[in-house]
Amino acid sequence: MRSKNSLALLTLVVCCVMEVPQANSDGRFRPQEFQTKAIFQLVVNNSKVLKPGTSKLVTESAFVTLTHGLIPGNADGLEIQLFTKPITEAARADILENGAKEMRKSNYAALVLFLDKENKVSQVNLSYVIQGTTVARTVAWKPEELAQFSNYKFDGKRLLLKSKGIYDESGSTDERLKLSWDVDFNLPVFNRVKK
Repeated sequence: MRSKNSLALLTLVVCCVMEVPQANSDGRFRPQEFQTKAIFQLVVNNSKVLKPGTSKLVTESAFVTLTHGLIPGNADGLEIQLFTKPITEAARADILENGAKEMRKSNYAALVLFLDKENKVSQVNLSYVIQGTTVARTVAWKPEELAQFSNYKFDGKRLLLKSKGIYDESGSTDERLKLSWDVDFNLPVFNRVKK
């Protein structure tokens, strides 16, 4: 009888010891995990809706979510939201549960990396939002454009991306603008909360 009790107690202790570190590591919020600097610039030469001139957005934090069912093609993708202020515990909840409704009330940028079945980047969309100006474009889908995003690694848990590039719409008669970006980060990836 004593050996059964000892074995049960030992099993209980081992289970408790094994559970504690896992619970702490998953539940602990670390703001430094989301710190990263990225620079975006918009140059508008001619537009019917945008004010001509140059503006710049310097972000200090970013949050990455794995998203399913992106249009077109019902694709999977990584949405990288870049903010001009730090990400707090409340901001993390806002991003995951409300699509960053509160964080998007100030200037921000967003990159969406559409992934193919091998988790390679097949298309990149960029949104640039500052007070009074919103520009959203597909900045890469051709092989030569996607080369700007070739320094990329996604293992299911973290995203490493280093990209410096330009989207140039100067050849258009209606809109003549350039969007540029300089990003370099290594960030955790979260699954979007389904409602």
